[in-house]
Amino acid sequence: MCALCGVFSDGPHWTEAGTDAGRSTAAPSGRERHLERARRLALLNRVLGLYGCAADDWAGAHYMVQRRSGGATEMASDLPTLWAALESLTGQAPDPLDPALVARLEGGPAERGAL
Repeated sequence: MCALCGVFSDGPHWTEAGTDAGRSTAAPSGRERHLERARRLALLNRVLGLYGCAADDWAGAHYMVQRRSGGATEMASDLPTLWAALESLTGQAPDPLDPALVARLEGGPAERGAL
């Protein structure tokens, strides 16, 4: 998604339910909202790092996804578009529920050859 199109999105995606982005009236403001978003980005970057990519915050509502080696940047407004951007950048379909990925994130042994 281009940066301008991302600005016109109509609100949080259902995948952000339970987060500050998913609560329109009860959303924390200021520092607390920023810290919650930073925690989500840190977790996302642990996953994206296994694919050689990283995400950064853009305007507190969107993600910029980029290969760590440089190159193109893709904008994502929510988790589904973030996974699509990752696939576009790497050429491989990410599976955030892959058992090898989950094991690696939890610090356990991953199957040989996986990720």
